[in-house]
Amino acid sequence: MSPFETIRSRKARQTALLPDGRRLGYADTGDESLPPVFYFHGFPGSRLEASFLTIPEARLIGVDRPGYGLSTPLRGRTLRGFAADIAALADHLGIGSFGVMGVSGGGPYAAICARMLPDRVAAAALVCPLGPPEAPAMRRGRLKLLTDLGRRPVSRAVLFRLGRAIMLDDRLVRRALAYRARMPRASADQALMRGEMGQLMLESWREALNTGIEGISADARIYGTPWGWRLAELRVPFYLWHGEADIIVPPSVGRYYAERVPGIESHFSPDDGHFSVVLNHRDDIIQRLVSHL
Repeated sequence: MSPFETIRSRKARQTALLPDGRRLGYADTGDESLPPVFYFHGFPGSRLEASFLTIPEARLIGVDRPGYGLSTPLRGRTLRGFAADIAALADHLGIGSFGVMGVSGGGPYAAICARMLPDRVAAAALVCPLGPPEAPAMRRGRLKLLTDLGRRPVSRAVLFRLGRAIMLDDRLVRRALAYRARMPRASADQALMRGEMGQLMLESWREALNTGIEGISADARIYGTPWGWRLAELRVPFYLWHGEADIIVPPSVGRYYAERVPGIESHFSPDDGHFSVVLNHRDDIIQRLVSHL
């Protein structure tokens, strides 16, 4: 089955009913007999990202955060609240212990699951992750723009609605992609995004925004909100991968985690960018998590 067939399959379009009546969308990519790993997508993104990374050794389960894709929006949602959603989804699927993998904007969500569910999260992997708002790089450049928008609801609503309109219009997308192709980007990412991976990511972004901007708006607010706990409090086995050539989330964010999470095993790849680090190291990432299951 091709990646495009996979993301359009029934297994990639499932929902679970949560205790409060909301729906949580998920893509279940592997056999139920395999070790389970919950995958938390980037910003923007959707559960479909997990379908790009299917490997035989694990049951990778991509999850739409509230307001994205198939998941019901939740007004005022919080980072801590997401951990409760994952616990409920695991119960729905009959899963006891599991791994978590957070990529880019999904990094804080993997961290909070490890913090709030230490008896269920066997191990966690962060890949080119966004960090807590006190990390120095979160207050510079593109990340500062993102966290600033999180504090300006009117501005982010205007900007995100414009972005959604562009993303869902084929003609405007072609123009935006042509402009983006001229922007600086890690060479490894340039090659990936010109091929099939670029089309798959576009499908995921469109799925993320299909029903509205509630998901990305809530994420922007959450990324600039203090977590209320320290990385030194994390106690489950942790792994980190970050590309040194990443110009979207600077590797200094990865080093912020590496210096503060107890016992973390860190990998900084000299030639990888923001997207290539996930694909080039996916087998190693998943195998590390599965070793604890």
